[in-house]
Amino acid sequence: MYTNPHNLILTLISLLDRNEQQLNRVVRTYQGKRRLTVLEGMRQTLPATAYPSFEVEPGPAANRWATTRAQRPRFTFACTLTVSNSKEKYGVEYVTTLATVLPQVMTDPTNLQLRILNETKWNPDGGLRDTYMLDSLVEDVSYGASRDGTMRTAEFSWFVEVHEPFPESKWGIGDSSTPSILRPIVVDPT
Repeated sequence: MYTNPHNLILTLISLLDRNEQQLNRVVRTYQGKRRLTVLEGMRQTLPATAYPSFEVEPGPAANRWATTRAQRPRFTFACTLTVSNSKEKYGVEYVTTLATVLPQVMTDPTNLQLRILNETKWNPDGGLRDTYMLDSLVEDVSYGASRDGTMRTAEFSWFVEVHEPFPESKWGIGDSSTPSILRPIVVDPT
């Protein structure tokens, strides 16, 4: 795994910034002139002016081979959406509506193959290439509220799969151009 999770969060923030009109339309319906605040990492406390807030924290990452010369790490992020609404009867509607629109943006098929910011790697054919998200999905959405009902949360996992090719130089042994993993073992028949 060579992709930095920080760069995936920066890419997500950029994506949400490009779609802020759609997201803030929902916020304005329930909170007037407020805007969604997107934060990297979880906070212990936030000022009242930061709500609604969307916090993204890196979580576990798993890796698997895509081919002999590439791997596909799957990065998981814990996401927390917190809204504050003085009109208690709209609290559930507000958090669930915003928690539906956010994943729509994050997992929209037009946003797949999204270039990851600050991630340029050597590819097997030589030369620098940008790194891209292959897949993105939101899982396990759960909702909650504080006792008075004015603070509501939606928590979910977001995962991103990335394709990371290895440079050709990682497979050369000595002056041989045959990859070591595919080199046949020669057995002397005598």
